[in-house]
Amino acid sequence: MSKLKQYLDPKYTKISVYVIITAIITFVLCIILSLSGGFFKKFFSVIGLVLKPIIAGGVIAYLIEPLVQWIQKKLKFSRPIAVIGTFVVIVLLILAMLVMAGLFLGKQINAINFNEIGNLIGSFSDQLKDIGERVTQWFASHSIDIKAITGGVGNVVTGITGAASDIFFASIFAIYFLLDSDRIQKYWDRVRKLFVKPQTQAKIHEILVDADKCFSGYIRGQFLDAILVGVVTFIAMTICQVPYPFVIGLLTGAGNLIPYVGPVIGFATLLIVCLIENAWSKLLIGGIILAVLLFVDGNIINPKLLSSSIEIHPLLVFAAMIAGSAVGGLLGMLVAVPLAALLKIQFDKFIDRKEAEKRAESRKKQ
Repeated sequence: MSKLKQYLDPKYTKISVYVIITAIITFVLCIILSLSGGFFKKFFSVIGLVLKPIIAGGVIAYLIEPLVQWIQKKLKFSRPIAVIGTFVVIVLLILAMLVMAGLFLGKQINAINFNEIGNLIGSFSDQLKDIGERVTQWFASHSIDIKAITGGVGNVVTGITGAASDIFFASIFAIYFLLDSDRIQKYWDRVRKLFVKPQTQAKIHEILVDADKCFSGYIRGQFLDAILVGVVTFIAMTICQVPYPFVIGLLTGAGNLIPYVGPVIGFATLLIVCLIENAWSKLLIGGIILAVLLFVDGNIINPKLLSSSIEIHPLLVFAAMIAGSAVGGLLGMLVAVPLAALLKIQFDKFIDRKEAEKRAESRKKQ
């Protein structure tokens, strides 16, 4: 045994033991998971349901924290009043947008000649009945379950109600985070000092500062820019009597949340509504308005709103958007760009450190 120890490298022997122990633990965990049935699946699903509104609440609190601080400082309000006042303002703005949308849709509905539509429906009732029978036969011939389709519609409704409840609980968590932000920060500072080395703490702090610059500069700036573009587009289209100005402004503003997507959605929406209304002159006028607005926004307003720390190459923006879309859909596309900017900043700092080390080594050699 002693001779065997002479031929063994202590370092690699230790690594091998760790690998073997890790493999055994992994094997045992796989057996436990296979024998547990759906217990762990249900357990993790419950954890996910609990964490989702907490994480969403944290994101909401992070986004509106600057507004709360501004109200607290400028208006000399206490922290609780500033937090509640901020949420009241946000809710009133959302209600105002919904009322505007309702009024606009109401005008569009009033412009419809329902008597004419009723006559059309009556004249085509037989054709509609025949089409319904053919559709039913087609579903049956292709072994498609109509109940499954109606169940899918029910799942959509359930998803909408679930999203509403998530927003409600996320708002409650956001209010809690904003009210007790100082206490939460002090608590986690104590935990961090106990378990994290000072050198690591400094590195984490540096990364968090860079992350705050990237995410706050991008996400808050993009939301503000999207609202501004949507409102200005709606007003300009209304003044020029372009059809469906609310729809054009809403979709253009929403598309502007994602780089290079806003103009595509805006012009596509304008083209569709003008084709529906056969308004070719309005298409030309609306196209000129959109081109001017988006040019001014892309070259003047948007760069001013966004932090300079997220100035990255367009190719990196597209690559980040593709990756973000694959991972998290629309939300992933929104988060991917500042995340790519953060990674670029850290990589640039890494290169700077390596270059500084090489310069230091060359000086020592001289």
